[in-house]
Amino acid sequence: MDFNKLDEQVKQELSEEILGFANSMGGKNFFLKMIEDIRAEKPNPLLNKTAVFHTPKVKVTLSKSMFKETFSLLFDAIRREEKNGDMIAGINPKDYKSTMNMMRTLAKVTVTVTPKNEADGEGFSFSILDTTVEKQTKVTFAFKTIFFYHLDEAKKALAFKN
Repeated sequence: MDFNKLDEQVKQELSEEILGFANSMGGKNFFLKMIEDIRAEKPNPLLNKTAVFHTPKVKVTLSKSMFKETFSLLFDAIRREEKNGDMIAGINPKDYKSTMNMMRTLAKVTVTVTPKNEADGEGFSFSILDTTVEKQTKVTFAFKTIFFYHLDEAKKALAFKN
């Protein structure tokens, strides 16, 4: 995704969401540093069996732990969504069932980010999948920004002025 190619209303909504997240945990630089810290973790911190991982300044909690197979299916689905606009469009029948199971599993999973220092803010929560439109499940922009997109996309969303 290229943030600059989105229409103005979508840019405004995404910018407000990401800016709200940043402000709820100490500011833009704090938010960008958190993304860098998460990306630096190896193996991917989403795969922790405890569904909790720490960076130097935040604690990230998933409401349910994620397995490697689910993680791989999610990232494949994100790539398909970026290319085709839909997570299950053009998928072969064998992969359809596993992708649908992944979507059912992750539909109710929330990610909670809490600063370790309470003075930095109260933190924020978001879902991995957006299921607000029936038959149109999408991965939330917040999840993709923090765990998938290049850091520049977060910077563009934070710097957006209408």
